[in-house]
Amino acid sequence: MYRFTALLYVLLLSFTIFGQERKPITNAVEFEKKLRDAAGKIQSVESSFRQEKFMKVFSDKMVSTGMFYYRKPNKISLQYEKPMQYAVTINGDKLQTLTGGKKTTVNLGSNKMMVQMKGLIEASMIGNISALDREYDLEYFQSDSEYFVNIVPASKAVKVYIKEIDITFDKKTMDVKRLRMTENNDDYTDYIFTNSQYNTLQLDEKFTVR
Repeated sequence: MYRFTALLYVLLLSFTIFGQERKPITNAVEFEKKLRDAAGKIQSVESSFRQEKFMKVFSDKMVSTGMFYYRKPNKISLQYEKPMQYAVTINGDKLQTLTGGKKTTVNLGSNKMMVQMKGLIEASMIGNISALDREYDLEYFQSDSEYFVNIVPASKAVKVYIKEIDITFDKKTMDVKRLRMTENNDDYTDYIFTNSQYNTLQLDEKFTVR
């Protein structure tokens, strides 16, 4: 179970603010529509990412970098390049990891937690945040330049592993800029996305699962 949980932490496509004042969004419906409209124009995303994992037992953050890929429908891949090569790919109902040439493939449907994590990522990428209402408690905030969505699991099964998730969107473009997943012990993982390109992936070679 720990292995599966670690993989889920790797997947997770959202963000917190550093040093900026944020205030509640009073019209959540308008925000959700803006997000859906922007995401509706996107068929694929490829982006550089930097992962920073903070654990209280260590004095320094653990930093990894790589590429993030997403293509409608149901295709997600995180391909780590440094400090080691490692890949996690979701294609439909299959999840595959690749480390040192060794592949491990599992059925997402066999693990309820994995299904919820996949739904969370897709909700963020396709703009259907409101679809999470049954499983998560949502709060919306904004600053002068960014929107923030705070997501707290309502499910006891998810609460065991995840305290909250924060997503940061660029206010002009509605790009996902940062993701933070905080665990119950207050360890957290940040994903910072840069150089995003849209609708550039025409084939599925990045998402092959065998």
